[in-house]
Amino acid sequence: MVLLWKNFILKRRRCIALVVETVLTFLFSAALLAVRSVIVIKKNGPFDFAAQPVDEVPFYVTASLASAFPLELAYVPSRSTVVQGIVERVKMDLNPQMKVLGFSTEEEFEDYVKEVNNSEKVLAAIVFDHDFKNSNDPLPLKVKYYLRFSNEKKSNMLENIYEEASWLTDFLFPPIPSVGPRNEDEDGGSPGKQIFILNIPVI
Repeated sequence: MVLLWKNFILKRRRCIALVVETVLTFLFSAALLAVRSVIVIKKNGPFDFAAQPVDEVPFYVTASLASAFPLELAYVPSRSTVVQGIVERVKMDLNPQMKVLGFSTEEEFEDYVKEVNNSEKVLAAIVFDHDFKNSNDPLPLKVKYYLRFSNEKKSNMLENIYEEASWLTDFLFPPIPSVGPRNEDEDGGSPGKQIFILNIPVI
């Protein structure tokens, strides 16, 4: 209360400044309302995206440069000949120049990826969730598998050097928010359909 009373006394002694402050307050408020009524708010959408082909392999996988710096396709477990045959077929569908690496356990694969530069070479790992007793055991009728991808986008090597170096999975929201959709590209933008290219050959 003392501070308010002191401020009131100071304002009363400076009548001209008080009048100017009051007029400017109303003036700026009126200007903001006037500008808001004139500006047209742009509305985005609706967007109608075309269907994306699922049988086309991205350029960075099939490019001739990939033979000089071959990507690696990993699989778990390595003891099963059936799994090895499936992964070899996936390799032939994607790029025959790719290297196929087998690991006994998923932990062994994780240790390999954690080494320097290995995550940049591994395109994906196909992990079959089944306990194979022998190397010649067939696949069960209901087989479970999942794909593990590196956070390094392989498209950076050949397509667009100006893209981010990773998928930015540590951000819950984009660092620079924008009005409208985050990306208006038909394939969802970076990283595009890279995450889906292995599903069709394996199935």
